[in-house]
Amino acid sequence: MERPRTIRRDDGLWLLQRMRLIRQASERIARLYPTDVMETPVHLCIGQEAVAVGVCRHLTDADKLFLGHRTHGPALAKGLPLPKLMAELYGRSTGCSHAFGGSMHLIDLEHGLPGSSAIVGGSIALGVGAGLASKLAGADFVGVSWFGDAATNAGVFHESLNFAALQRLPVLFVCEDNGYSNVMPKSAHAAFDIPSLADEYMTTMTADGTDVLAVHEQAGEALAQIRSGGGPVFLHCPTKRWMKHQGHERCDIVGNGIDEQRDCPIRKLERVLLDTHLCGAGELEQVRLSVEQQIDAAIAFAESSPFPTPAQLEVV
Repeated sequence: MERPRTIRRDDGLWLLQRMRLIRQASERIARLYPTDVMETPVHLCIGQEAVAVGVCRHLTDADKLFLGHRTHGPALAKGLPLPKLMAELYGRSTGCSHAFGGSMHLIDLEHGLPGSSAIVGGSIALGVGAGLASKLAGADFVGVSWFGDAATNAGVFHESLNFAALQRLPVLFVCEDNGYSNVMPKSAHAAFDIPSLADEYMTTMTADGTDVLAVHEQAGEALAQIRSGGGPVFLHCPTKRWMKHQGHERCDIVGNGIDEQRDCPIRKLERVLLDTHLCGAGELEQVRLSVEQQIDAAIAFAESSPFPTPAQLEVV
């Protein structure tokens, strides 16, 4: 028998609001992108919102999150203000990286985002470094390495898991597994099962990456173990990528079938909130409308912000 789905009301509303923020902002970006108002490539995460939100609900501002090139979802879930993200995409000086980073190089030190890397696998060792810094300093923050399934082929992946396990570092490895390296299926680029490989090094957990409650539960257990001194944990989240690897168009890979009812993390959570009487339909609609207003305000902020000047390139 399937276990009843339970969530506290405040957690449920937080998860829903953040997933809607990521989804609706991504949909707006997809509509705007062909008009050339944005000064950067974009890698959208429509359909993958549950992983970012389920994990980040348990992270503090002190925890250090290192991202790859698909940054928007985890960054917004961690606390990056939407106006700063939009301004960065528009190439304006008020952006989180002052227009010098773009979509793949987001920084928000206030909310524990030291930087992201466009190199596949580039984020993995950085999270381990943060975990090592935490241990050496006697601090209590966690390093989080965030990457996709394609990054598990990189040598740095194996080296990082090995070192983190040897040193029992406070590191959470999050594999957001959408099954594709750009357009190449996992079966064509990996000769191993990702969770089985990770299990050779450390505790490994798997959560349905289209179900935010499943991710929320497993991430909570993983981080509780890490914070109690139990060493690193690997969290594997199989999910669905609804968009092409890069850009504003829907994914058209044969075999990557998307069922927008079955695979939608937002619809799944809304059904739970309604079925458990934690929210009514009107309240769910109000969340959607409130997010649209936030997006309108963020775009207006970006459009009214100045472009960077040559003087800002000077190193002081």
